[in-house]
Amino acid sequence: MMKKEFLDSVMTHVRSKDIKKIVSKELEQHIKVNIEHYLKEGYSEEVAEQKAVEQMGSPLAIGTKFNQIYKPKLDWGLVLLYLTVLGLGTLPLIALKNTDLPIYWGPKVYGISLGILIVAILLCFDYKKWERKGWILFTIGTIILFIAGGNAMMPPLLVSINGRPHFHIGPFITDTTIVLPFYLVAWASFFKNHKLKIWLLGILFIGTLLLFFGTTNFPAVSIYILMVLTMYCFSGRKHIFKTTILTSIAGLIGLTVIWQRMYPFQKERIYAFLDPQSYSSTTGYIPIQIEKILKEVTWGFQAIPKNALYPELHTDFVFLTLSYSYGWGFSLFLLAILTVILIKMALMTAKIKDEFGKLLIIGGLTIYSAQLLYNIGMIFGFLPIIRMSLPFISYGTVPILINSLVIGIALSIYRRKNLICN
Repeated sequence: MMKKEFLDSVMTHVRSKDIKKIVSKELEQHIKVNIEHYLKEGYSEEVAEQKAVEQMGSPLAIGTKFNQIYKPKLDWGLVLLYLTVLGLGTLPLIALKNTDLPIYWGPKVYGISLGILIVAILLCFDYKKWERKGWILFTIGTIILFIAGGNAMMPPLLVSINGRPHFHIGPFITDTTIVLPFYLVAWASFFKNHKLKIWLLGILFIGTLLLFFGTTNFPAVSIYILMVLTMYCFSGRKHIFKTTILTSIAGLIGLTVIWQRMYPFQKERIYAFLDPQSYSSTTGYIPIQIEKILKEVTWGFQAIPKNALYPELHTDFVFLTLSYSYGWGFSLFLLAILTVILIKMALMTAKIKDEFGKLLIIGGLTIYSAQLLYNIGMIFGFLPIIRMSLPFISYGTVPILINSLVIGIALSIYRRKNLICN
């Protein structure tokens, strides 16, 4: 049996197309070494090739062995946790069904269905194809920010809601948070490419920050800064210490710019966080009410009154809603589920050898954990109140889709971890 015939025979027992490429390359290298050995012993090329192939063994046994070695593995634990939190995300609609809040089952079911579809598509997609698309995705994200940061609204595509630009596309209404997935992949690609100089990356980072500031979406700005800096720290680049100092200085400058661009009511929220009683009739009212409601939470079930205290009980304050309605036991269970998702994704990074894949998971983990930690910290009074949703639980389609992208990317990378050494 000659080399081509042998390889074709082995490939008939290998299932995955991706595995076939790896196995074929590995077997060819082994056969090449064996052929060189027999050529040195004086055999002709034809005989040396035949002997080299015979030495490899049975094509069936080899194909079966490689199927086991490189078999794609799905993290069923993370899949189960993802589906669980999507299901738990419907409970606020039940808890608030007797209130006057504008919540409907249709958008929630639609968001959940689309999120599951996104995860399923990403599982079948080879994330490595994104590695060379960094500049394209970066450009798309930057164009979105540039359009949103312009002073001119373009109804119905671009409208202003509470002083912040929102895109209205079909059934979706979203602010500039939508650019985070584009920048996630782009920055993973940039940091993987060690030929890109630090000064160029700095210009790109500062440029996008300036565009972000123009949209006044400060929660998204904060997540973006954390995402990029965290990915950078894990990128393995040199001079991390020096650049960390420089980025810290840039961060202070950025905070100053954010403060200068804040609307008066946004600044007042900061003051109310520090001293709620002094602003009890305005922005300090909600923190005081949250503290009051937390004191009323029990270990049992309670019905929320029809005239809900404020309109964000199904979005930013959904954890408070669930705690009040279903008790501390349920809220601790929910918090445990959301935390386990965070921990599982963090543990994934240790198992991924591909630098691009590892950076994607780290960036996605930053997006997810920033929302989770800030939302919970905000509810318990450790952080100022801003518009920050609780992943998968808060009402709204776009937040579900963004976090589903994070989960889908992580699952796709983990599934292919045995196919890529580096």
